Amino acid sequence: MAFPAALAFTTVVTLAQGARPAPGDIARAVDSLANRIIASGVTPGLGVALVMDGRTILAKGYGWADASARIQADERTYWYVASTSKSYTGFGIALLVNQRVLSLRTPITTLLPGVQWPEGIDAGRLTLAHFLSHTHHINDDALVQTAAYTGAFPESEWPTLIRFARHSGNDDLVYSNFGYNVAAMVIDRVRPEGWRRYLDSAVYRPAGMRDTYARVSGLDPRRIAKPHDIGAAGEFITLKFQKTDATMNSAGGHLATVGDLARWVTVHIDSGRIDGRQALPRAAVMLSHRVLARQTREPRTRFGPFDRDAWSMGWDIGSYKGEPMVSRFGGYVSFRSHISLLPARRIGVVAQTNGVGASSITDLIAAFAYDLEAGRPPHEARAAAAARLDSALARLPRLREQSARSESQRAARQEPLRRPLTDFAGSYVNEMYGTLEFTLTDGALRYRWGVLEGATEVLDAGRNQLRVEIIDDGRQASFHFDGSGPAKSVELGNIQFMRR
Repeated sequence: MAFPAALAFTTVVTLAQGARPAPGDIARAVDSLANRIIASGVTPGLGVALVMDGRTILAKGYGWADASARIQADERTYWYVASTSKSYTGFGIALLVNQRVLSLRTPITTLLPGVQWPEGIDAGRLTLAHFLSHTHHINDDALVQTAAYTGAFPESEWPTLIRFARHSGNDDLVYSNFGYNVAAMVIDRVRPEGWRRYLDSAVYRPAGMRDTYARVSGLDPRRIAKPHDIGAAGEFITLKFQKTDATMNSAGGHLATVGDLARWVTVHIDSGRIDGRQALPRAAVMLSHRVLARQTREPRTRFGPFDRDAWSMGWDIGSYKGEPMVSRFGGYVSFRSHISLLPARRIGVVAQTNGVGASSITDLIAAFAYDLEAGRPPHEARAAAAARLDSALARLPRLREQSARSESQRAARQEPLRRPLTDFAGSYVNEMYGTLEFTLTDGALRYRWGVLEGATEVLDAGRNQLRVEIIDDGRQASFHFDGSGPAKSVELGNIQFMRR
């Protein structure tokens, strides 16, 4: 795809190869690229911010925050940052370590006394550093599910869910949410106000981040960018924003404007300084970037055009074309969050999307900005961005076909169940995953699982199977009967719930 002349970024074309463009030239070029992306139809909305030399040079929203309601994205839009939250939680720990309240070498059993660790896991040998670096080798799906998706258990009960964990079966760095949920428990132990209020007072406010929240309640819902699917005709369909306060967790649970995210990038580029002052301790910022563990398998973990081969306190450590890079990405439903910085070059990028299949768009924006700032030939930077945009656009027909096929298949499956709906209704319990409830409302079955709720539809009437939509994933609910009368249990995916 060739860029139209009006969007050809002529402000940088005439610069000599190797020269660093002026910040305003880079901002205008990225702004033009963002407008081109929205015009292409690859994503309904986009949020972009650029930081250079301690200053935010661009912070804008593009397209739709909510396509169905026709609410435009702008600089006031709240974007869900998903796993980018780990950089906040990790820095909160770094502050406490810098204050000598905590030590990374302390056994987790000392930091969380009273927690029942599962048999076969020697928790006394695991330190806080193991949990921050994803080298604890523990899989606790029960805790991660409730924290990020269902909210089936209140946060006060999270420590009790650890007893259901198991060894992951490997000895490598394996990324997961669990370590950062544990980190929040540690903060709660040493800070009576809890991890949310602690981060707000000790991190966001000193950095001037007044539009960053680990909650949904109290915020104007019109300012929250919504997730989107794509219909059979190519139209964007606004989906429900499924996050609630109960699932805005320490490993993935913040809303923020791109302006606030730009400030977060700035303090990490400039060792805690912003607005001409030392907002956060330099030592804590440097500590939060210190490598705790490296990937031991080759080749390096590759994300789009970026290399990421080590982990620090909430950040990925890697490089872009040989330049040291600190980054943290996140994804949830159709959201993709990208924040990254090249500290030696004093440039950083924020990019947020809310369209299914558009995750690579955030990376192409960052790569384009970094290529321009490095003085690489502008025509090469534009060509690389165009190729990546073409690749993203090429996936749209397949997404539309999948949408049309899914609608057709789901319609064909709808036939009466062999048993009365009252036989399916009821509460079903799993001690690890909570209560799954099916209720009969206006002649149809609806489900509730923690904070999640929605309609059901027939998947296979002969096998007593329903389809339930969990976040953005249709799951099979198989009901099991023993003769006549109500179902004895229901299996959701591979999780069995017994009738209460």
